[in-house]
Amino acid sequence: MRQSITQDSGFTLIEMLLALSIFSLMLLFTYQTIVSSADAKRRVSESVGQQSELRSAYRTLSNAFASKAIFIGDKSSIDFDLSSADSAWLEGADRLSLVFSKDQSLLAFVDDEAQASRLLSSINQAQFGYIHGGLRYRQWDKTQRPDLVVLSWNEQGELQRWQFDTR
Repeated sequence: MRQSITQDSGFTLIEMLLALSIFSLMLLFTYQTIVSSADAKRRVSESVGQQSELRSAYRTLSNAFASKAIFIGDKSSIDFDLSSADSAWLEGADRLSLVFSKDQSLLAFVDDEAQASRLLSSINQAQFGYIHGGLRYRQWDKTQRPDLVVLSWNEQGELQRWQFDTR
C-alpha cells in the first residue's frame, strides 16, 4: 500500500499577517479603552474634589455671615470681628479674614495666624459686593450690616454668584 503525500499543515504568510493585523487592532482598541477609562476617572475625581471644595467654602461663608459678626470689607477682602458674635462654629476665634490672593484663591485667616486655609482655588475675577437698601456698594465699613453680601467670580467663562443674607 502506498501512502499519499500530504502537504504540511500550517499558516500561510498571508494568514499570519491577517491574524497579526487583527490582533494589533484588538490591542489598540483595548489600549484606547483603558486610557479613556483612566481619563474619565481622573475627570470625575477632579470634579468631586471641586464640588467638595465649593461645599466647604459655601458652608464657611454661610456660617461667617450667620454669626451676626460685625465686619468691614471691600472687593478683595472681608474682616469679621467674632469677639462679640455667635461664632460657635469657629470656637475660640476672635477674628476671621477672607482674602483673595494673587494666585486666584480665596484664603481664610483665623485670628493673626500666618498660615491660611484655602477655601476656593482657581477663581478668576472674584470679588465681594455689598447690597443695602437696594443699592450696591464696593466696600462696607459701616457699623450696621448690609442686607446681602455677594461673592461673584468667573469660572470657565461663566459668571458664578453666591448671595448671603446678613440680616
